[in-house]
Amino acid sequence: MTQATTDTAALAAWPDEPMRQQALQYLATRRSRWPLQEPGPDDAALAQIFALGACAPDHAGLYPWRFQYVRGAQREVLLERVMAHPDAQSPEVQEMRSKFARKLTTAPVVMVLAIRVAEHPKVPEFEQFLSCGAAVMNMLNAAHCLGFQGFWSTAPAPLDALLRSVMGFEAQDRMVGILNFGTAAQPPSSPLRRVEPEAFARAWDGA
Repeated sequence: MTQATTDTAALAAWPDEPMRQQALQYLATRRSRWPLQEPGPDDAALAQIFALGACAPDHAGLYPWRFQYVRGAQREVLLERVMAHPDAQSPEVQEMRSKFARKLTTAPVVMVLAIRVAEHPKVPEFEQFLSCGAAVMNMLNAAHCLGFQGFWSTAPAPLDALLRSVMGFEAQDRMVGILNFGTAAQPPSSPLRRVEPEAFARAWDGA
C-alpha cells in the first residue's frame, strides 16, 4: 500500500463534523504542566507520539530534529554521567546538581532535543529550526490526546553541552531543550488563558 493510499484511507475514516469539533476543543485545552509524575507514556504511546512528530512540515525531507529520551533508572544514570563528565568538575557546575536533577529525573519520560542543520540550497537554517519546533509541538499535542501532559524547557548552560557530549549527539547538533512527558502532579494553579486571535492575526485589507 502506498503512502497516498494510506492517507486517502485515513481521510475517509476521519470522524464526522461534531467529532472534529470535539477534537479541536480538546486540543485547545492543552497547556504546559509541571511537575510531572507517573504514569508516563509506555512504548506504544511513545511510538504514537513520535509518529505525530514525524508529521511536521519538513521541506526536502531533511528531518532536522534529533531526539533521545530516558525513562526509569536511566534518568539517574544520565544524571550521574553528566555530573562525572570532565567539564562538570568545577565547583560552580557541581553546585548545579540539584537543578540538573530536576531537569533530568523528575518526569517519567525525559527527552533531550537537538537540531541538526543541513546545508541545502532550498531549505535555509531558520526553516529547519521551525521544522524542529513543529515536530516538538506535534508531539506535545499527541501526548495530550493520549491523556498525558508535557513540559518543554531549555537546558541551561552548561547542561546543554554536557548532554550533547554524554549522550553522543554530533558535534554540529544544536541543543534546543528538554521535553518532559508524564501526568501532572497537581491541579493547575491558575485558569487557562489564551491570547485573543485578533492580537496576532488579521485580514490584509490592501491598504
